[in-house]
Amino acid sequence: MAGIVRELRLFRDKVDLGSVPAAESPGLAGDWPAEAAERLFIDETFRRPRRGQQIPPAFTLPWYDLIEQQRYARQGYWIPHLLEFSRHAGETLLALGEGLGTDWIQFARNDTRVVFCSPSQEQLELVRGNCEARSVTARFIHAPPQCLPLGSESVDVACIQGLLHEVEIPGQVIDEVYRILRPGGKVIAVAPAKHNVAWWYSAFFPLARLMARPKHDTVPTAVTARGLKRAFHRFTEHRVYKRHLRRAEMPHLWRWLPLPLTERLIGNLLILKAFKPLSAAAPVAAAA
Repeated sequence: MAGIVRELRLFRDKVDLGSVPAAESPGLAGDWPAEAAERLFIDETFRRPRRGQQIPPAFTLPWYDLIEQQRYARQGYWIPHLLEFSRHAGETLLALGEGLGTDWIQFARNDTRVVFCSPSQEQLELVRGNCEARSVTARFIHAPPQCLPLGSESVDVACIQGLLHEVEIPGQVIDEVYRILRPGGKVIAVAPAKHNVAWWYSAFFPLARLMARPKHDTVPTAVTARGLKRAFHRFTEHRVYKRHLRRAEMPHLWRWLPLPLTERLIGNLLILKAFKPLSAAAPVAAAA
């Protein structure tokens, strides 16, 4: 996804869109190259379009609707439940991540006050375009995740998605999230799993790795459940889930196994949930 943002930035510089205010800029469909829109569609829906499938024009409401429909089907069926779209009405949620903001819109639809933060103006424009097409209100902040312009203990929930494995020092982002969360606030973090289907395939079939190019490459900065808990050691009540797997990603001999079971064992993503301890408010109370 980071590659897409860089591609959009290069295209933006080429046509000199940087000097055009966001409120006055032309529609996204006319601004960005078709190749970038196609890559966004694939990343958001987790798969390439089926042969012969009719795709609406990019960055239109039917295009966003199709992405949402496919994103939460099959491979992404777990997202609405584990990311808790409907459980934070009336709360303030900090959204850190990339993409089109499809998940953040689901929170906003359930009366959550969404604050989306990104160091990329192009990224903010992508999410803002999605929100405007759906008449969804959100707050947008242009700032790095290591230095959030938000008050301490001002956010109820923080959702970090597709970000920790891309920043140079993830601990700085986690410390900043800890600062802005209120005591008792929840963090939900999604990160690539080290022991995913590709890792297990290499372990069980080492000769296949030597004889042919691997079908799936592991992410160098992927983490284990233990490592993810260690990174969020200042938080309490850690729970880690493993999800996100398609049968086509598995060796043929494994495809007869129930998918809900196999994705919990060899899924591609880890989802951590934890809380900022209530005791974190003790020093403030004592000082008062």
